[in-house]
Amino acid sequence: MATASATVDSKAELTALLEQWEREQQGNTQELINILTKISELVEKETEVYHKADPDPFDDRHPGRADPECMLGHLLKILFKNDEFMNTLVNSYVMTSREFSLNAAACRLLQNIMPGLETAVVFQEKEGIVERLFKWAQEAEQPLRIYATGLLAGAMENQDIAANYREENSVLVPLMLHRLRELQDKDAESRREIKRSSPRKSLSEPLLPLDEEAVDGGFEDKPFSQSKNSDEKEAVGPQEDAEVPFSSVEPENELSFRFSSPHRTSSRANSAVKTMMKPMSAPGSLTHPGMSDGSSYLRRRMERDSARTSKQKLNFSLPEPERNFSELSNSSWSEMSPWVIGNNYHLDPLTPEIEQRLILQYLTPLGEYQELLAVFMQMGARELLMHYMDLKQTNDVQLTFEALKYLASLLLHKKFAAEFVAHGGVQKLLEIPRPSMAATGVSLCLYYLAYNQDAMERVCMLPHSVLSDVVGYTLWLLECSHASGCCHATMFFSISFSFRAVLELFDKQDGLRRLVNLISTLEILNPEDQGALLSDDEIFSSRQRAKHTCMALRRYFEAHLAIKVEQVKQSLQRTEGGAPIHSQPYYKAVSYSREQVVEMMEFLIEYGPLRLYWEPAEVFHKLSCVQLLLQLISIACDWRTYYGRSDTVRYALDILSILTVVPKTQLLLSEPVAVFDEGGSSVSTV
Repeated sequence: MATASATVDSKAELTALLEQWEREQQGNTQELINILTKISELVEKETEVYHKADPDPFDDRHPGRADPECMLGHLLKILFKNDEFMNTLVNSYVMTSREFSLNAAACRLLQNIMPGLETAVVFQEKEGIVERLFKWAQEAEQPLRIYATGLLAGAMENQDIAANYREENSVLVPLMLHRLRELQDKDAESRREIKRSSPRKSLSEPLLPLDEEAVDGGFEDKPFSQSKNSDEKEAVGPQEDAEVPFSSVEPENELSFRFSSPHRTSSRANSAVKTMMKPMSAPGSLTHPGMSDGSSYLRRRMERDSARTSKQKLNFSLPEPERNFSELSNSSWSEMSPWVIGNNYHLDPLTPEIEQRLILQYLTPLGEYQELLAVFMQMGARELLMHYMDLKQTNDVQLTFEALKYLASLLLHKKFAAEFVAHGGVQKLLEIPRPSMAATGVSLCLYYLAYNQDAMERVCMLPHSVLSDVVGYTLWLLECSHASGCCHATMFFSISFSFRAVLELFDKQDGLRRLVNLISTLEILNPEDQGALLSDDEIFSSRQRAKHTCMALRRYFEAHLAIKVEQVKQSLQRTEGGAPIHSQPYYKAVSYSREQVVEMMEFLIEYGPLRLYWEPAEVFHKLSCVQLLLQLISIACDWRTYYGRSDTVRYALDILSILTVVPKTQLLLSEPVAVFDEGGSSVSTV
């Protein structure tokens, strides 16, 4: 958290620089470059401060909305309010100028302010800018070449832009993969040179204290589309993001940088008024690749401040990350921070790590395209990514995180996912330390693996200890990760409960209690204030979590219902005869329609024992979850502004209906339960 004096100083410094720019904009080029450079350095400094608070790495909202008190958000607001400066930055310094140094300084600043940019305005409305960036990314000298690549990364996140530049991407992608290989080889050679010249101080020495190293062991999220042809893309992922039509209301060559409409809810959607600034007022829209019901990224956890994070110790193989960083010296934390939250957000001087991160950002949105898969496979993208997944090799958690995002986009392809699992990729994911930014990246990879049924079958056929570690790692994400990591973990289980191997390991590791805690700890269910002090984003996040958790719980009990029906049928077959009942293989997914679930419920009620004992239901009862769901249903019915209200209520009712096969549940449903009336007061009802 920036101090008040630092806040004033940073704001005053930026204001002074903009005033200086107004006086010098007709002056010599070197003065303009100096001003742009100082603004970039100021933004980079505050970006580093912002990330020290450990924000959710998948939260792509404007920093000023994600954390209204952060200085970075204030600086971006000041910049985007200055229309003249922003227009000149794009129109003159990037598009018109032929001065290399001025182009580089302008692109560096644009890259730094990307977290607050509406990229559609810059890259779709400004004719010729994308072509210029492609040319620089291929032909320019450094650092302009890599700055242009980073800006192209933002452009390619827009499907329309990516579709319009297929040919250019088909040329640039192989060049970027080749460049990554060069940088990896150069880094490996540097390590060998240092080791030969100074064995005792080589880079291979452990960054961890010896006791941690002994614990360690070996260390070796938007729409998904698959291009069918040059004219259309076929969806292969969980969700499609709709683009809102963009309407032009200003002169062709002028861009407005005013705040966008408060009705905007998506940082990726286009505004009805041209604006380069991401929305800061509308409730949550962290677009999340969810199930078919269309879910959203949960917002970053505001309560995760830097003090808590800095006191957690890296966990490499033990399941509990409870040991404190206080055991380490301050100098040790300075060594460990690159592994946890990252510490390099400066684009100058340009380092190999920064260059690789920007290249990976460019490749990530292109990873989902079928037409580029052959290039990725032939040029060894999997081997490259396996290297980046090893933090002992990269010593840069930001680089590893970017690699994991790129990996996730490639895991949408069955062929790539199969090779990844076959070559020990899952084991490599499990070695990524937690807590860390990279661990949150792992959550997205696990979710996409679960979505790919063929890949998940291969995961379930891995050694039992590996699959157990997968479940354990995901349960840790469920409880201790950023909000997006928790969301990905919930969706992972929602899908993979259809695999009996995962279901059994989930139960062995106390998974039901840990999943239910996602609902029971929600402040919006607090009988005293019902989350009255929460922001709109926090309320939206809580409702999303409730919906996702109820969906996962419904899948959980449907899977267990099928197992119980199978057990009862086998028991009847042994006593009464008939055709033998065969179990589904543990590594095969089984899903059931609503009609089949109802049939199984009716079968248990008719043929099950009078005192039916069902372990999952007993655990659910002990946790007082029947009452919890009834309270949630009562509250959720009043979420009139939440698009997932009906789904949340339906999922909760489905869970209760399945549990009515157990007589104890029927008795619990007849007991009074405390709910809230229209005035917010607690009342008892049946």
